Amino acid sequence: MKTSEQLLKWLDGESVHNNGKDECCPDFSCCNSMIHTPYEIRKAFVEAFLTDDHQETNRMLGWFLRQAIASQTGVTGPNIYIAGIEGEPE
Repeated sequence: MKTSEQLLKWLDGESVHNNGKDECCPDFSCCNSMIHTPYEIRKAFVEAFLTDDHQETNRMLGWFLRQAIASQTGVTGPNIYIAGIEGEPE
């Protein structure tokens, strides 16, 4: 499956792990059913991806990673630091 196909499914609420590339959805929801990213944030990520806005996609991926770590460990907020990633999704 192409990454763009996976992202469009994810945008529509279907979190599918891309087995061909061994890629999780950006928010890891395909492998963690506890994660429920709001549609507006998924839409913003897909738009950034499709327009090659690497700065925004990287920022959001860092946020998603922080959320995934928090859901697995119970550690939250500023106690999780991802090097090179700042801010929260808008």
